[in-house]
Amino acid sequence: MEYDNFLHYSSRLLMADVLGDVYVAFSKLNSPNSRFTFTRDLLRKHKMLVKTLDVDMKYDHPIVSESLRQRGNELFKAKQYKKAVHAYTKCLAVSDSNTECYALALANRSAAYFHMSEYELSLKDARWAMVSNYPSRLEYKLYERVGNAERMLGFVELAMQDYAVCLSRLDEVDMSAGEKLKFRATVKKAAAECKKVLTGHKRTKKIPRADEQLVGGKNKNIPALSAFVELGMSKNMGRGVYATRDINPGDVVAIDEPYICGPISDNIEICHYNGCMKMGFALFPCPKCLLVSYCNKDCMNKANKDGHYLECPIMYFIKLTPGITRMNELAMKWFLKDYLKMGLKKYCSIVNNFSISKIDPQTRGFDETGKYKSDTFLTAYSLDSSENNVSIDILFFFNCIAVDMLHYLILSGFKIPECYISSVGASLVRILIVLDLNCRKLNINAPSISFEEKSQVTVVVALTLYPTISLFNHSCDPNIKRSGELSDRIRVMKAVQPIPKGTQLCCSYGVIFRGFVKESRQDVCKTLFDFKCYCEPCIKNWPICHYIPNRLSTLNILNPSMADIVSSECKKFVEFTKLVKSEDYSEHLNYLYSFIKLLFANVKRPFELYENCLEMITTAHTINSNKMYFGETFINMD
Repeated sequence: MEYDNFLHYSSRLLMADVLGDVYVAFSKLNSPNSRFTFTRDLLRKHKMLVKTLDVDMKYDHPIVSESLRQRGNELFKAKQYKKAVHAYTKCLAVSDSNTECYALALANRSAAYFHMSEYELSLKDARWAMVSNYPSRLEYKLYERVGNAERMLGFVELAMQDYAVCLSRLDEVDMSAGEKLKFRATVKKAAAECKKVLTGHKRTKKIPRADEQLVGGKNKNIPALSAFVELGMSKNMGRGVYATRDINPGDVVAIDEPYICGPISDNIEICHYNGCMKMGFALFPCPKCLLVSYCNKDCMNKANKDGHYLECPIMYFIKLTPGITRMNELAMKWFLKDYLKMGLKKYCSIVNNFSISKIDPQTRGFDETGKYKSDTFLTAYSLDSSENNVSIDILFFFNCIAVDMLHYLILSGFKIPECYISSVGASLVRILIVLDLNCRKLNINAPSISFEEKSQVTVVVALTLYPTISLFNHSCDPNIKRSGELSDRIRVMKAVQPIPKGTQLCCSYGVIFRGFVKESRQDVCKTLFDFKCYCEPCIKNWPICHYIPNRLSTLNILNPSMADIVSSECKKFVEFTKLVKSEDYSEHLNYLYSFIKLLFANVKRPFELYENCLEMITTAHTINSNKMYFGETFINMD
């Protein structure tokens, strides 16, 4: 099953011989609030809810903690670094995380790791100590070690920044003038080595990227869309985005910011603050829960204002809850952000009105002024969830998850009057379903990374909910695709093909006709997104890449009078593909745009050269540009 521990709730009810009756009763309930209330009462009745949030962690006397740290220091001085790490770890295990002893043990362990050449672990502990109760008079030591670790890992520009902070802190240090002079010289020497590494490289000249602008300006009703598009309805595809005038390849049609976002995995370090989401390494952990990390203290403070201080006490339990852990975390993050913004009474009023109102499919998500804004709660909350098509067992499962999460919140001291509990719980269920469809399954436009500069294979690193981009329907032959840095949080969508007036703008939901046969594509669309695809490649059953026509003939020339010109330009394009490397495609975009427009008007698709040109344009729109230097090599950060 795609959800972790899916049978967690149903197996308990099956053992009690009530599962069948539960599903029957649940299926008869007509409102989200009644389904949540039924589920909550059921889990209470069968004693399936935890009684306390207490975690079995007892701290020893401070004298014991300090003695373990001093034992680590003795081993460190004896250069027995591995044993020292073990001693410091034991100290951390029995120390209160709010004490100075805890912060000093982290810094000590960081030093031991550095001598073991475990530079990333050293960096992580040093940054952890920075956000703990570490003495300010000693912080210069941490910044020096952070700089040294970053330099050894190849992040020399970051190292230079931390060396600068280290030097700025020296004035506050109680140290003799001679010692201070010697220490300053050592740090300056290390910074100079970093500068030498940078200047020693023939750095790739970056072409400055102009700020992307929506073609025609902003749409008056949907600010994240171009003024050259509008919403429309079709029988087969429902609501969609249509061109009101001709749109050319390269035109920006959408610039969207996620309403809510969060890391998709613990394996890739990303700042947890909703307004940042920058990738990094050895990030600052929250000093209380230690389960979320931030790129700096500013992001940590902003996240707390958005509600992390409320979810912090229950993060451990949310991680243990069945389902998709990161999605559960994101659902709680979403609720708390809007609870703090609106207050409980207004929040419940909005979600209750939404659940009972009849909504026009074309204007779903628009506010009372007729605007569709990605930063508005109702816009995100009203995104298509296919809730009516969710099977009873999955819908019940989501209700159980919501009951658990709300129960954790109440146990932590969060006050919710009984009259609001069903509304909040039902809203959590809807949030989970919206996230499941729109940012877990539909993640093609989410921030991602490529481990090789020339590789088209990317790995998604975040769950992101883009309300405006969600307006675009799927096509197995998309005419718009994401543009810019792959890891960007803000997503720019550009046309990659000519889009005549009246044509629907479509992106891909993860499958394109070149790579998958029709049956496979239709299966993905039905299984994941519950729709049948009516794009041209599916209707006409276009062949996959190996069988796409690669020659011009009377069968695929649409305009015979242009045959000679098209033939000549095709020969030039073939030569172009032999001479130009993929990393240089962006320098030839105008040529690629003109060639694809020529073929679009004069050659029947599918046609191999058209598809090749289309792939080149896509590559050029998302070419990597961020690199981190490491000795004689570089680390690609996109």
